[in-house]
Amino acid sequence: MVIFFVFSFLLSTIQDHLFAIDNTNKIRKLEKLAEKGDIDAQCELGDIYESLIYGSVDYKRAVYWYTKAAEQGNKEAQKRLASLYYHPYSGVMDEKKAAYWFTKAAKQGDTHSQGILARMYKEGNRISQDYKRAAYWYTKAAEQGVVFAQFELGIMYYNGQGVPQNYKLAYVWNSLAASSGDSQFEESARHNRDLSANKMTPQSLAEAQELAAKLQYKIDNQSQSPEYGRADPRTYSQYEPEAKGFGSGFIISKNGYILTCYHVIQGSGAVKVKFGENLLPAKVIIADRINDLALLKISGSFPALAFSSERVAAMGQEVFTIGYPNPIMQGLNKKLTKGSINSLTGFQDDIRLYQISIPVQPGNSGGPLLDMSGNIIGVIVAMLDAKTAFKISGSIPQNVNYAVKSSYAQAMLDTFPEVSSTQVTAHPKKPFDNVVTRVKDCVVLIVTYE
Repeated sequence: MVIFFVFSFLLSTIQDHLFAIDNTNKIRKLEKLAEKGDIDAQCELGDIYESLIYGSVDYKRAVYWYTKAAEQGNKEAQKRLASLYYHPYSGVMDEKKAAYWFTKAAKQGDTHSQGILARMYKEGNRISQDYKRAAYWYTKAAEQGVVFAQFELGIMYYNGQGVPQNYKLAYVWNSLAASSGDSQFEESARHNRDLSANKMTPQSLAEAQELAAKLQYKIDNQSQSPEYGRADPRTYSQYEPEAKGFGSGFIISKNGYILTCYHVIQGSGAVKVKFGENLLPAKVIIADRINDLALLKISGSFPALAFSSERVAAMGQEVFTIGYPNPIMQGLNKKLTKGSINSLTGFQDDIRLYQISIPVQPGNSGGPLLDMSGNIIGVIVAMLDAKTAFKISGSIPQNVNYAVKSSYAQAMLDTFPEVSSTQVTAHPKKPFDNVVTRVKDCVVLIVTYE
């Protein structure tokens, strides 16, 4: 019996030792990848050091690796980093850094970060109290079905905190919280809903009930709606910055450089890029006013388009574009249109431009002009203005549109070696549906603000 226990103890000790060696080796491998910028490895290391997975907790190392991933735009790392700075148990509490990283994650749609950030602004216990910002972030979370955010937003509308007092919207948000099935909020939300109802006319109450039903439907079907998360600006966005304009753009390097038109971002105070379901802040790197081109930069790792290896396109060549024509009217789904190269020069024989037969509308500007292999041969810039054409020729033009030749865009990029060294090589010809699948992931919506 004694021998059995001694053997079991030794076996357990050996297994623990081997387990420790395996974990040490795994961490070393992860660190090598993480040092090279691998986001997944950085996040995994943060998780290891934040938890008891492989031994003792080391919050400082967790912060170090989460920061590496967060700086590359990883939403989950931003949230976890913010949480470490937010909670006293971590020993690294820093209210300003917590708010900074919660904001980063919240802007990428993380509901946990949106809710905590809203609470921080409402209570003012970690940062300066700001009801307007609290209402903004509660709305973002509430629209994605977060019950406590719906409950809090109902209170803010009832009291007029950060938003104009509005009993109809107070009723709507409390109604959604009351019907959520969350026992923590159901009773209080019903009480608050009834208080709001007592201050409303029968007609207003009926309108509120209809609005609540529509909102609940959107929340329940959010995964099927590409525009989910964009509240009706006439109803909810009193405190949200209004977009000044829209355009198209396309990613030309895996580290987030984007080409668009200068006139798309001209005069804007801020520029953001919609990639997938995320709206990412963009920095203007180069503005070429003469050729109507601009280079933007977003943080992260992305799929990218390649420039055609051909120096110039041919007249009659088939081409296509993917972009966002009239996004306010036609929505946020990308649209594909085909055409051909009509002329190797543009308006009044401008040698910088191609004349193309592709239908172009406001919002297409800045999108890629592509050959049928999905390689860049130009940048969509404009349609011929009907009034100008009529003054010159006495007739109205039909479907006369232009694109800046890719050689001018490449010449601009040659002045910025970091971009030219990270571009991908031209793609060979493949079935067109495969080409479209690859290209559409590289085309983005440009949103500008005052």
